[in-house]
Amino acid sequence: MKKGNLKPKKNINIEDVDLKITDGIENNKISNCESEYDKNNYTLFEKILLIVIVALVFSLFGYFIGKKANFANESYSTASKELQKFIEEYNYILSNYYDDIDEEELISSAIDGMLTSLDDYSEFVDDNFSIVLEGEYEGLGISVSSNDNEIFISQIYPNSPAEKVGLKQNDIIIKINDESTQNLTTTDLVDRISNLENIKLTILRNNEELSFELKKEIVVLDSVHWEMKEENIGYIKVDLFANNTYEQFKKALKDLENNNMKGLIIDLRDNGGGHLLAVENILSLFLNETHVIYQTQDKETVEKVYSTGNDDKTYPIVILQNKASASASEIMASALREQLSAYIIGNVSYGKGTIQSMQTIPDIGNYKITTKKWLTSNGIWINETGIVPDLEISLSEDYKKDPSLNNDNQYIEALNYLKNRD
Repeated sequence: MKKGNLKPKKNINIEDVDLKITDGIENNKISNCESEYDKNNYTLFEKILLIVIVALVFSLFGYFIGKKANFANESYSTASKELQKFIEEYNYILSNYYDDIDEEELISSAIDGMLTSLDDYSEFVDDNFSIVLEGEYEGLGISVSSNDNEIFISQIYPNSPAEKVGLKQNDIIIKINDESTQNLTTTDLVDRISNLENIKLTILRNNEELSFELKKEIVVLDSVHWEMKEENIGYIKVDLFANNTYEQFKKALKDLENNNMKGLIIDLRDNGGGHLLAVENILSLFLNETHVIYQTQDKETVEKVYSTGNDDKTYPIVILQNKASASASEIMASALREQLSAYIIGNVSYGKGTIQSMQTIPDIGNYKITTKKWLTSNGIWINETGIVPDLEISLSEDYKKDPSLNNDNQYIEALNYLKNRD
C-alpha cells in the first residue's frame, strides 16, 4: 500500500533540550566562542550589539520552549481529566470488591467494553483467528469445538499429523496424555497441546475408545484449490486471504495458464476476507501498475492503492460471490470488474467497507480495531450495500440437497458465460 503524505508530529522533549544546552556549557563551547571573539578587534558598540542579540535569541528560545511545555502539560491535564473517572472507579473496585481480582482480566474486560462501543469489527480475537490468517502453524492440524461439555474435532486439515494417524471429524477427545478433558474448555485444551511436543489423544468414536500418538508439525493451511475444466476454462476457489494465499494463487494461475487456459472462474463464495496485502498481490497478477485497485479513507485523506503488476490479462474472467463474500473478496471482485471488465455472478455480497488493524497487548491478547474505510477503484463505498452482481442468481434446491459442482447452478452459469463468448 502506498503511504500518505502526512508527516508525524515532532515531539520536543524539554529535558533533552536542557541537556543539550548544559552539555554545551560543560564542553566550553560558549567559552570557546568568547575566546574566538577576543581574537577580533571589534568596537565597543559592536560588542554591546552582539551581547544584546545573543540575549534576545536566548529569550525567544526560552519563550518557545516554555510555550511547548505549557502545551504538553495542558494536553496531559486534559487527558487526565477524561480518564480520571475511570481510574477512580478502577481503584474503588480493586479496594472494595469482596473477593480476589485478576487485574489483567479486569483491564481486558474494560478494553473489550471500549471496543464493543465502536463497531461490529473492533474486537478481541482468539488464537485461531491469527493462525488462520497466518496460513500455517505448528500443531496437530485439528480444529475443536464443544457441545454438552464434550470437546470434539470439528475439522482436520489435509496432510496434518491428525490426518496421518487416522483421526476423524466428530471424534470426541476424552483424554490428553491419559489426563481427562472433563471440565476443560476448548481454550484449555489448545493451551495444553501448545505446551506439549509428543501428544497422546484418547478419543471416543461410536462408543469405542481409541488412542493415537501424535507429534506436532508445521501445518500449512490450503486456502486455494484449482483445476482445469472443460474447454480449457480454469477454476480457482479462494477460501480466504491468508499470508500464504498469494503464493498458492500464483502457483494455481501459472499452472492453468501453462495448460492453455482460455477463460477463468474465480470462486470467492463464503470468503470472508483476510490480509489486504494478499489481495493486493493477487490483483497485481492481473493488472499493470497504471491501475488503481482500491482506495482508503481515514479522518484526513483519501489514498489510492495501485497495482504493482506488469501486464493486463486478456482472457475473460468470471467472479462467483454470495452474501458471505466480504471485505478483501469485495476488493478483488470490484477491482477486476471496474479495471478488467470481469463478470460477476451470484448474490449481492456482504458489504464490509472498512479496514481493521491488529494490536497486541502483552499478556492479555490481540484485538483488531477499525482504522479506515476502503473504496472501490472507482471510489465507491460499498459498506452495508455490497456489490451487486451482473447476473443475480441463488443456488438451486438441487445444490442444497447435493452440494457438488454438478448441481451448482451459479458455477454452471459462469461456465456457460465463458463458453459462449466470442
